[in-house]
Amino acid sequence: MKPSYGKLGQEAMARLRDTSEQAEEVQRQLLAQIIYQNRETVFGRNYGFHAIQSAEEYQKRVPVSEYGDYEEDILKMIDGEESVLTAEPAAYFCISSGTVGEPKYLPLTETDLQLHYIYAYGAVFGMVRDFYRNLPEKEVFGKIFQTGEFAKTYMENGKMNGIRSGSLFQWMDRDDQFDASDYCVPKEVLFPDTLEDLLYVKVRYALAQRDISAIHGVFINRVCGVMDYIRQNWEMLLDDMAEGTVNESVVLSGRWKEYVKRNLPPNPVRVKELRQISRKGLNQGMIQKIWPDIRYVLAIGGKAFPLHTGRMKQYAGDVPIHYFAYAASEGIFGIAGKMNEMDAYILFPEAGFFEFCPLTGREKENGQPYFLWELCAGERYELLFTNHSGLYRYCMGDVIEVLGWYGQAPVVQFCYRKNQVVNIAGEKSNQEQLEEAMEQFAKKTGMEITGYCVQEDDSGLPPRYLFYVECAGEIAAGTETILDDCLCSVNYGYKGCRGMNEIGTPQIVGLPGGSFQRYEEHLAAGGHLMGQNKRICILDTVEKKRFFAAEIPV
Repeated sequence: MKPSYGKLGQEAMARLRDTSEQAEEVQRQLLAQIIYQNRETVFGRNYGFHAIQSAEEYQKRVPVSEYGDYEEDILKMIDGEESVLTAEPAAYFCISSGTVGEPKYLPLTETDLQLHYIYAYGAVFGMVRDFYRNLPEKEVFGKIFQTGEFAKTYMENGKMNGIRSGSLFQWMDRDDQFDASDYCVPKEVLFPDTLEDLLYVKVRYALAQRDISAIHGVFINRVCGVMDYIRQNWEMLLDDMAEGTVNESVVLSGRWKEYVKRNLPPNPVRVKELRQISRKGLNQGMIQKIWPDIRYVLAIGGKAFPLHTGRMKQYAGDVPIHYFAYAASEGIFGIAGKMNEMDAYILFPEAGFFEFCPLTGREKENGQPYFLWELCAGERYELLFTNHSGLYRYCMGDVIEVLGWYGQAPVVQFCYRKNQVVNIAGEKSNQEQLEEAMEQFAKKTGMEITGYCVQEDDSGLPPRYLFYVECAGEIAAGTETILDDCLCSVNYGYKGCRGMNEIGTPQIVGLPGGSFQRYEEHLAAGGHLMGQNKRICILDTVEKKRFFAAEIPV
């Protein structure tokens, strides 16, 4: 069913405004509803849901939890047992790699999927429509270049499963709410029946169509990677388009090569138009040069992805970017408040029940976490979340900062994950600090960094940080000292440890071109769906460390 994107977006934004204006009431009612609906579940009986009459009682009776507390119950749900964590059955099981690379399953109910549809799908269109309020709707919404694909996979019990970003599209297609005619590729490319990287296929379709109005993705590193691929392979792609062939260098199964040849015949008219753009001209404003009617780019970016966000802005030029949503497999928590606004997400009062543990020592008198309506702007908190799918007071490990308010709903910035740090001598460099240091480093050295990752290196004394860096050109001698200064400037703990010689000067090892792309291909070969791969930063598993060590030429 083809939706009216303008109408869907306006309705979603109206609901967001309404619930945000009465966020405290919505939160209290939502928690009461979750408790009431699940009072007869195994979990509800174990924790006395019948007796809970308030949010305060909920905090006293139900302990803070993590994934290990649910693992056995989720396996029971997968085996078909009912009313374990929720009275509402799971419609989908999210596959998440977690924080250390081990796969885990998280149930997702129809209620959660419906909220995902309203807020992280519909509301985006409302913001786009508002940004272009002076244009007719038919000039705003057209063909979408979706950079991800969503293989349809199922559990043994017949329930859908996969990554969170793909859940919505599988769910919509199941209920005939998804119209692939709005996308620049056919449905069989969006929903391939086997797991394979179809980047070349999607790019060929996208380049063939002049009238694309939007580029959609999940994380900006992946979207930026697609633009990098187009720029780096420009002449090859145009030659293939002109001849209706597939270059021998393209890594693609024979089946898909034949599919491209069969469905994308020679297109000399479009190729002639595209050849007017030089490869050098693709560096700045590439997107609008290729697709003159483009209206926006959708992808999660900002401080957590500074290098890729910077490159994406170059590719986009004047085209606005919507920085999409603050989300995880456990829930869709918030949405960027407007176009071109980074690192500022409005928390949905209906998303689930939020609690916040302060990081500054400003504890409540009863020692319990704060509720959504009790937060203070400028403060940082660790997020606890109760969702509609069976997680109760779940410790996300996310640290957020409150920036302000949208009605009564907080506007927050994601800062870092508490358990993802590089730590040699108690300095605990988190991802936020590492990103800031690398951004400073790139500016000071003038290096065009494609990607980097870091680990502790205790092979010598004193131990040090080992950075793997992929960049254009050679890494000049002496850059380790510059990086060291940058790390000292963002983390005083690191600076103190350096002064005491507890940590040595960092080492920088250059990676050959394409290393991060090969890592994604390595993940895909191991069964990981690529659409939700976050950019790797901290090498926190043996598997990750081995892969990048093996990339170094002997």
